[in-house]
Amino acid sequence: MIVLAIETAGPRGSVALLPSEGLPEQVEFQASGRLGAELAPAIQGLLRRQGLGPEQPPDLVAVDLGPGSYTGLRIGLAAAKGLAFAWGKPLLGVRADEALAEEAPPDAERILCALDASRGEVYAVRYARTAGAVERRGEAGLYDPADLARLLDEPTWVVGDAAERVGGGHRRAPAERAWPTAVRIARIARRRHLAGERQDAIGLAPVYYRPNEAEAQRRQRAMKERT
Repeated sequence: MIVLAIETAGPRGSVALLPSEGLPEQVEFQASGRLGAELAPAIQGLLRRQGLGPEQPPDLVAVDLGPGSYTGLRIGLAAAKGLAFAWGKPLLGVRADEALAEEAPPDAERILCALDASRGEVYAVRYARTAGAVERRGEAGLYDPADLARLLDEPTWVVGDAAERVGGGHRRAPAERAWPTAVRIARIARRRHLAGERQDAIGLAPVYYRPNEAEAQRRQRAMKERT
């Protein structure tokens, strides 16, 4: 199974082609600024070098669902949906925090993904390794880094681009692995697809650090209606 993956939620974007056999190829570019202009040529170059295209497309399209850059998420998901629909191929989204949590060492039983949500806040969610599988524990939330450190009452492996802001004597992933690459997204998506996971490509939506203004207003109206 050949997978094309798009990762545009982080500080640096990347696209990757994961072949059925052999080594993957990845192209990186600055996710901010000219992302909209750089993404399509990067994908076209990958496909051309691998002898793929509209007549012989990849078998699966994968995309990072975030949380992350608002603009980057919108551009990446729109591109992934467009390609999947044009090729008639399945689309699978992978959350950034899930991808990072799965990169924790095999002996890490408790994992915290901490991402910089700006405004002095950290987007954090806990994971636990059970019988070799990494599973989410509870809902994600926004925290003050100092408050978050006090919540970790047991040794924890901390991943994500805000890992250094979480205090305490916890182990941390290397800085160069602070954000998932397109290759990582491709490998997770292929494994899940082969295991039978399917997603509604039309309804697939990005995950944001906090609701955008329209969503925030909708929630406020809903709360007023209940009171």
